[in-house]
Amino acid sequence: MPWRPSRRREASAGDDQSSSTAPQPAGLLAMELSTVDYQALVRVIEHAQSCLEAHSDSDAATIRSAGGAELLPLLYPRAGLALARGVGNVPLLESEIRHVEAAVINLESYGGHETVLCEGYGLLRRLTELTTRAREAHVQDGVLTLSTPSQHAPCRHCH
Repeated sequence: MPWRPSRRREASAGDDQSSSTAPQPAGLLAMELSTVDYQALVRVIEHAQSCLEAHSDSDAATIRSAGGAELLPLLYPRAGLALARGVGNVPLLESEIRHVEAAVINLESYGGHETVLCEGYGLLRRLTELTTRAREAHVQDGVLTLSTPSQHAPCRHCH
Protein backbone atom coordinates (compact mmCIF):
# COMPACT_ATOMS: atom_id res chain seq x y z
CA MET A 1 0.00 0.00 0.00
CA PRO A 2 1.50 3.39 -0.98
CA TRP A 3 2.22 5.95 1.73
CA ARG A 4 -0.28 8.79 2.01
CA PRO A 5 0.23 11.86 4.18
CA SER A 6 -2.06 12.23 7.14
CA ARG A 7 -4.80 14.81 6.72
CA ARG A 8 -5.33 15.14 10.47
CA ARG A 9 -4.11 18.45 11.90
CA GLU A 10 -5.14 20.79 14.64
CA ALA A 11 -6.96 23.80 13.25
CA SER A 12 -6.55 27.30 14.59
CA ALA A 13 -7.48 30.83 13.68
CA GLY A 14 -5.72 31.24 10.37
CA ASP A 15 -5.11 27.59 9.60
CA ASP A 16 -7.76 25.93 7.45
CA GLN A 17 -7.84 22.31 6.34
CA SER A 18 -9.64 23.07 3.10
CA SER A 19 -8.12 23.41 -0.35
CA SER A 20 -6.56 26.61 -1.64
CA THR A 21 -9.71 27.34 -3.67
CA ALA A 22 -11.94 27.53 -0.60
CA PRO A 23 -13.17 30.93 0.61
CA GLN A 24 -10.54 32.73 2.68
CA PRO A 25 -11.27 34.06 6.17
CA ALA A 26 -11.37 37.84 6.09
CA GLY A 27 -9.07 40.08 8.07
CA LEU A 28 -6.16 37.76 8.88
CA LEU A 29 -3.19 40.04 9.55
CA ALA A 30 0.23 38.48 9.84
CA MET A 31 3.80 39.64 10.08
CA GLU A 32 6.92 38.10 8.62
CA LEU A 33 9.24 36.41 11.11
CA SER A 34 12.82 36.27 9.91
CA THR A 35 14.68 33.00 10.29
CA VAL A 36 16.59 34.47 13.25
CA ASP A 37 13.38 35.60 14.98
CA TYR A 38 11.69 32.27 14.23
CA GLN A 39 14.59 30.38 15.81
CA ALA A 40 14.54 32.72 18.85
CA LEU A 41 10.79 32.17 19.25
CA VAL A 42 11.25 28.39 19.23
CA ARG A 43 14.11 28.61 21.78
CA VAL A 44 12.12 30.87 24.11
CA ILE A 45 8.99 28.72 24.00
CA GLU A 46 10.88 25.43 24.41
CA HIS A 47 12.86 26.82 27.37
CA ALA A 48 9.69 28.17 28.99
CA GLN A 49 8.06 24.79 28.53
CA SER A 50 10.94 22.97 30.21
CA CYS A 51 11.05 25.48 33.11
CA LEU A 52 7.33 25.10 33.70
CA GLU A 53 7.53 21.31 33.56
CA ALA A 54 10.35 21.35 36.12
CA HIS A 55 8.91 23.89 38.56
CA SER A 56 5.13 24.02 38.17
CA ASP A 57 2.58 21.77 39.82
CA SER A 58 0.01 22.48 37.09
CA ASP A 59 -1.42 19.89 34.75
CA ALA A 60 0.09 19.31 31.28
CA ALA A 61 -2.56 21.35 29.41
CA THR A 62 -2.04 24.37 31.67
CA ILE A 63 1.73 24.12 31.31
CA ARG A 64 1.42 23.85 27.53
CA SER A 65 -0.76 26.96 27.39
CA ALA A 66 1.28 28.98 29.88
CA GLY A 67 4.56 28.20 28.14
CA GLY A 68 3.31 29.21 24.69
CA ALA A 69 3.84 25.69 23.33
CA GLU A 70 0.45 25.73 21.58
CA LEU A 71 2.01 28.02 18.96
CA LEU A 72 4.76 25.68 17.75
CA PRO A 73 2.56 23.08 15.98
CA LEU A 74 0.97 25.97 14.08
CA LEU A 75 4.30 27.46 13.00
CA TYR A 76 6.06 24.28 11.84
CA PRO A 77 3.91 23.80 8.69
CA ARG A 78 4.20 27.51 7.87
CA ALA A 79 7.98 27.34 8.15
CA GLY A 80 8.01 24.23 5.97
CA LEU A 81 5.93 25.89 3.27
CA ALA A 82 8.11 29.02 3.40
CA LEU A 83 11.22 26.86 3.02
CA ALA A 84 9.70 24.89 0.15
CA ARG A 85 8.86 28.11 -1.67
CA GLY A 86 12.25 29.65 -1.08
CA VAL A 87 10.76 32.38 1.08
CA GLY A 88 12.87 33.36 4.08
CA ASN A 89 10.07 34.47 6.39
CA VAL A 90 7.48 32.62 8.46
CA PRO A 91 4.03 34.18 8.94
CA LEU A 92 2.88 34.92 12.50
CA LEU A 93 -0.63 36.22 13.17
CA GLU A 94 -0.84 39.33 15.33
CA SER A 95 -3.11 37.42 17.71
CA GLU A 96 -0.42 34.77 18.23
CA ILE A 97 2.01 37.17 19.94
CA ARG A 98 0.16 36.37 23.18
CA HIS A 99 1.83 32.92 23.18
CA VAL A 100 5.28 34.53 23.14
CA GLU A 101 4.24 36.98 25.87
CA ALA A 102 3.06 34.06 28.05
CA ALA A 103 6.33 32.22 27.51
CA VAL A 104 8.45 35.25 28.48
CA ILE A 105 6.36 36.08 31.54
CA ASN A 106 6.55 32.49 32.75
CA LEU A 107 10.29 32.32 32.05
CA GLU A 108 10.69 35.24 34.43
CA SER A 109 8.36 33.74 37.02
CA TYR A 110 9.84 30.24 36.95
CA GLY A 111 13.55 31.08 36.85
CA GLY A 112 14.34 30.75 33.17
CA HIS A 113 17.91 31.25 32.02
CA GLU A 114 18.77 34.95 31.90
CA THR A 115 20.09 34.75 28.33
CA VAL A 116 16.86 33.20 27.03
CA LEU A 117 14.80 35.69 29.04
CA CYS A 118 16.70 38.61 27.48
CA GLU A 119 16.26 37.03 24.06
CA GLY A 120 12.52 36.73 24.76
CA TYR A 121 12.15 40.40 25.69
CA GLY A 122 14.14 41.39 22.59
CA LEU A 123 11.88 39.21 20.48
CA LEU A 124 8.77 40.85 21.96
CA ARG A 125 10.18 44.29 21.06
CA ARG A 126 10.79 43.15 17.47
CA LEU A 127 7.32 41.60 17.25
CA THR A 128 5.80 44.89 18.40
CA GLU A 129 7.69 46.65 15.62
CA LEU A 130 6.68 44.02 13.07
CA THR A 131 2.98 44.52 13.84
CA THR A 132 3.25 47.92 12.15
CA ARG A 133 4.14 46.05 8.94
CA ALA A 134 1.53 43.29 9.23
CA ARG A 135 -0.26 42.46 6.02
CA GLU A 136 -3.08 40.26 4.85
CA ALA A 137 -2.41 36.54 5.12
CA HIS A 138 -3.89 33.73 3.07
CA VAL A 139 -4.58 30.08 3.78
CA GLN A 140 -3.27 27.77 1.09
CA ASP A 141 -3.59 24.01 1.29
CA GLY A 142 -4.45 24.37 4.96
CA VAL A 143 -1.37 26.45 5.82
CA LEU A 144 -1.18 30.16 6.60
CA THR A 145 1.02 32.05 4.16
CA LEU A 146 1.78 35.66 3.34
CA SER A 147 2.34 34.97 -0.33
CA THR A 148 -0.42 35.24 -2.84
CA PRO A 149 -2.26 31.95 -3.31
CA SER A 150 -0.88 31.50 -6.87
CA GLN A 151 2.79 31.98 -5.92
CA HIS A 152 4.95 28.87 -6.35
CA ALA A 153 8.58 28.03 -5.78
CA PRO A 154 10.79 29.36 -8.57
CA CYS A 155 12.09 26.91 -11.15
CA ARG A 156 15.88 26.95 -11.14
CA HIS A 157 16.20 25.29 -14.55
CA CYS A 158 13.63 27.35 -16.47
CA HIS A 159 14.64 30.45 -18.41
